[in-house]
Amino acid sequence: MRRFLLLSALALALAACSGHTVHRVEVDLLSFVPQGNRSGELSLDNLILRARFPDDPGGQPVPVPGAEALLGGRIGLKIRLENTGTTPASVDLKVRLGPANDTDIYDGTGGDILAQSQSLSLNPGETQTLDLSLELQPNTPAFNLVKSGNFRIGAELSLSGEKVRYELTQGEVVLRLKLFNLIPNP
Repeated sequence: MRRFLLLSALALALAACSGHTVHRVEVDLLSFVPQGNRSGELSLDNLILRARFPDDPGGQPVPVPGAEALLGGRIGLKIRLENTGTTPASVDLKVRLGPANDTDIYDGTGGDILAQSQSLSLNPGETQTLDLSLELQPNTPAFNLVKSGNFRIGAELSLSGEKVRYELTQGEVVLRLKLFNLIPNP
């Protein structure tokens, strides 16, 4: 009998703790960008003033099973930049999100949004890392798109200047989910 009471108390304690467990889901966005497209050069000479990750205007679809249990999260990108030109350059990075059915998340229609943008200025010969981090907070447009359970994401790097080499070194989506929120209350 004593063993039964001990096991019952332990089972109840574990059940109570598991209801408060928050799960972390990580999506490595770099795995969706081919190795050859992770680096390159934006150049006025070659009329290549923009790069997209991934290259598809529809962005990368990201299904999130159980997204209705979303508590928050973060989207992060890091791009190493080097001004290889002879004049100062400015580089803009924009992260866009859209619903699953949007075929062009860069056109501003169909429900897509500019989730975050960041700029960086580089002198000739200078190297810097552009580090963009977007916190997903409840009741924001970005959070609501992710919470829909099936969204698209993409990033666009653009140049104002002569020449800049770039290398995408990190891309991730980290979500915090409380999966026990999926269990209906009677």
